[in-house]
Amino acid sequence: MFKLSSPAIKDGYLDIKYGIDAPDQSNIVNGIPTVSFPFEWSGAPEGTVSYAVEYMDYDNAEDEGVIWIHWVAAGIGADVTELPENGAKDPSIIQGHNSWSLPYGPYEELPEEARIGYGGPAPGRRHTYELVLFALDIVPNLKQGFYYADLRSQMEGHILGRAVLRMYYGK
Repeated sequence: MFKLSSPAIKDGYLDIKYGIDAPDQSNIVNGIPTVSFPFEWSGAPEGTVSYAVEYMDYDNAEDEGVIWIHWVAAGIGADVTELPENGAKDPSIIQGHNSWSLPYGPYEELPEEARIGYGGPAPGRRHTYELVLFALDIVPNLKQGFYYADLRSQMEGHILGRAVLRMYYGK
């Protein structure tokens, strides 16, 4: 069974240090939490060539009218079984645009480096987050800064399995 877990999740809640309420505010850049939480997986399907990941906040639709993409990435090697704390910054991972790249409100002025890669939880209330790890039979042909739709298109017909981890963040 393809399974995903994280030592940063206790009783269903992501540790506050990985979001906007982190005690160490030096990891909050441009109002965005920048340190990703550790997670590991096991039981990948036979034939897995690479992994892709999406980290979403579906509750954000109620607050801002859009589902929030906190992180999309691809090209994680088939021999990898974990990403440590801040592992989202691994230079071998192909990073996509997150929702901090939306062209409205306070997001318009964010630098490009804030718009690509991991941007952690920053809800005004408790939200449910979902991390999905996809086992693929290909390495998607994507470049740094790809968009979510590009990843979804390339994964079509190539998903061998998916592992899902749900968590809460916020009060």
